[in-house]
Order: sequence, then structure tokens, then C-alpha cells
Amino acid sequence: MQAFGPAHSRVIPGDTVAVVSPSFGAPGAWPHRAERGTAYLESLGLKVRMMPNAARADSWVSAPAEARADDLHEAFVDDSVAVVLSSIGGNHSNQVLPYLDYELIGSHPKIFQAYSDTTVLAWAFARHAGLRSFYGPPLVLGLAEYPRVLDYTDRWLRAAWFGTDPLDFSAAERWTEEFLDFDEQKDLERARRLLPNDGWVTVREGKAQGPLIGGCLETICWHLKGSTEWLDLCGCILFLETSEEAPSPETVDAYLTDLEQIGVFEDIAGLLVGRPAYYRPEDVGILWDVVARRTESTGIPVLANLDFGHTDPLLTIPMGAEGYLDAGGHVLRVTEEATTPR
Repeated sequence: MQAFGPAHSRVIPGDTVAVVSPSFGAPGAWPHRAERGTAYLESLGLKVRMMPNAARADSWVSAPAEARADDLHEAFVDDSVAVVLSSIGGNHSNQVLPYLDYELIGSHPKIFQAYSDTTVLAWAFARHAGLRSFYGPPLVLGLAEYPRVLDYTDRWLRAAWFGTDPLDFSAAERWTEEFLDFDEQKDLERARRLLPNDGWVTVREGKAQGPLIGGCLETICWHLKGSTEWLDLCGCILFLETSEEAPSPETVDAYLTDLEQIGVFEDIAGLLVGRPAYYRPEDVGILWDVVARRTESTGIPVLANLDFGHTDPLLTIPMGAEGYLDAGGHVLRVTEEATTPR
């Protein structure tokens, strides 16, 4: 089983959140989104530090890989920083890996909040520095919602960063995947339309307990499978979600077959699957059938349609923390404090 370090110190008002762009330079591409996300964090009593290269936008990445790594190092060594927050995902966080100083990062532990492609860094920090990360909303998406951050996203981020109690997650009442064009600032014209949530879906009943580990399915299969950043998943509750590219059930079947064939579903104690973004309603049921087939031989409990990933609102999940799953009862609980008192 993967060895994680202790939970990080609790965030308190006056702390600094350092914003990094290990892949795409979203703050440079959409400054108005960065401003909204910054205003939200400041409303929590936090200071925000945009790292030197975070707002660059050199084609499909923010900056050269060494510069992106420098931002991470500088954020981790800054004692005033409590949270290192990814601005967004992308597809090139893997370029940063050769330049990371894991001894430096491990000796300055703090919350790193990952999303989408930055799953790569969350796994790398866990594997090489024993660092726990949070999987949750990035600066320019969930934290930049107009006219305000959705209550569910706000509730669970506050609970994970500031809270003193174990997290007893529940399903959101409403959700959205509507995209209002950022380039034309359509996202500042009105709130996105919210849809009623059908709730979490039991794919297979059962109970499990173990550390929560996971992230974006495509990133895990493209960039982590077979790499030196791969984590020991034995006994964990694995959580997986698909990106905004909306890989079809057919494609997800191929990804899950890869995981099945390397023994992942034999190792893990349970599986969580996030709500897919930009799926036709008829394809959602097909997706759950695919998940059921790929995990059938091991019979692990599976709970699906959870509120993390590339729809909104979003949970903030403390990776490495001990979790409890009752798939039939729609129970997902973090059984230890996400953070510890200073």
C-alpha cells in the first residue's frame, strides 16, 4: 500500500494560496476568470499569490517546463503559503516531472490541490515525496463561477481546507456542464443553467475502507500507467473521472481494460466514478454497464455519478486520507480529519 505522510496543517485566515499553472496557462488566457477565482479566495480571508509563470500562455502550455517547476518549488518553500492551487489542467504536466526536486517538496509539506491533468503531479508528489494532495476545483473553473461559487463547491472546499470534522459527503442537488465562452466573456453575462441531479448510482453494492486515491482517467492511463509515478493502489478506494473531451463508453472500456489487465481491480477495495461531462443521457447508462463489466470478476463495490471531475459543482477530496464506502447505501465518508490543527 502507498505510504502517505501525515495530513497537512489546517488552512486559517491570513494564509496564502499560491496559484501555479503546471500545464495550460489559464490565468493568462482568461484574466477575468483568474480575477473571479482570486476574489473568491480573498472572500475566505486568504491572500493569493500568482506565481511568476502562472499567467503566461506560451501556446498550449503556460511556460517552459523548467519555469513551471520553478514556480512549484518557490511556492512550496514559501512558509506563508498554505495551499498550492492549480489554475486548471491541460495535457502537459508530465513535462515538469524531470525538473522536480522531491526532497525540497517533501521537506515543505502543504496542500497541493490538483485537477484533471495535474493528477500527474498529485501522484508524483505522493510517490516520491509522501505528500497528500487534494483533488478539487481549480482557480479558473469551479472557483470562478459567476455570479458566485456554487454552494456545494464552496461547502466542501471550506470543509476540507478549514474544517475540523471528518467529511461525510453527499450528492449535490443540482449540477451543470453548460459552457459559456470564456474568450468572449459570455460567462460574465449570466449564471449557468443548473439541472436536477439524479444522485449517485450504485453500480455494485458492497462496502470498502481504504485510502482515497485517484484523478482523471485519461491522465492516469496516458501519463501515469507504466511510469515511475505509478502508485501502489493495494487496498485503496480508487476514484476516476473523465475529462471534458467526453471519451465515449467504447473508449472508456479500453482504458478500464488496461487497468483490469494490470491488476488494478484486483488490488483496490472499491471504486468511485465521477459524473461524465458532455454525455448524451442514453450513453450514461452504457458507461455504467461498461464499469460493471470491467470490474465484474473482482466484485468490488462501485458507486458512480459522483460530484467530482469536469462538471460542477465539485467535491474537494483529500487524497491519501482514509475513506469508507457503502455503495449500496450511497455513503462516502472520509473517516479522518482532512487537515490537522497547527
